[in-house]
Amino acid sequence: MNINNFFLLLIIIMCPLFCHCEETTLPQINPEPIHATQDTMTVQFTPPTGWLSADTKTLPKHVYYMVVGKGKREFPPSINLGIAPFKGSLKDYLKIVKSINDAQGIAWKDLGSIRTEAGMASLSQVEMHTQWGEIKEMHVILIKDGSAYILTAAALKDEFPDFYKEFFKSMRSLRFEEISKS
Repeated sequence: MNINNFFLLLIIIMCPLFCHCEETTLPQINPEPIHATQDTMTVQFTPPTGWLSADTKTLPKHVYYMVVGKGKREFPPSINLGIAPFKGSLKDYLKIVKSINDAQGIAWKDLGSIRTEAGMASLSQVEMHTQWGEIKEMHVILIKDGSAYILTAAALKDEFPDFYKEFFKSMRSLRFEEISKS
């Protein structure tokens, strides 16, 4: 396993745990598409209405964007978009994800596929114990043109059902738009 892939997966797993955002530092956003620009395209998703945008300067290198909702307790629900170079198949990537989670003692579940606006992607889930309690994360993973695109939705396990519809609407909105060359 490539060291960059290891760090990307570690970031994806841990970003919602360490990017605890204070509401006063986050501008509220409308449900406009969020995008990250690659060489020839942008990757976008539509966040839930009223969620707050994290300061991108505070995010790990491979996390391009993060939005945060309002939970009942200290750990807020969040969605983040991670992108990293990856040469290989989705099956190869999922094997790496599983092995990293296994090594950390985290139960990773492959939930099958999800249809996004960008096409079919992998849907997986992890549950872990943190200082805030039990956390549940769902990941949409799509490999395209030498990059791994990971959209992660996270919340306290007992609050996750409260955000299920919003999470899935945002996850299904994952899409690409070609950049027109002038």
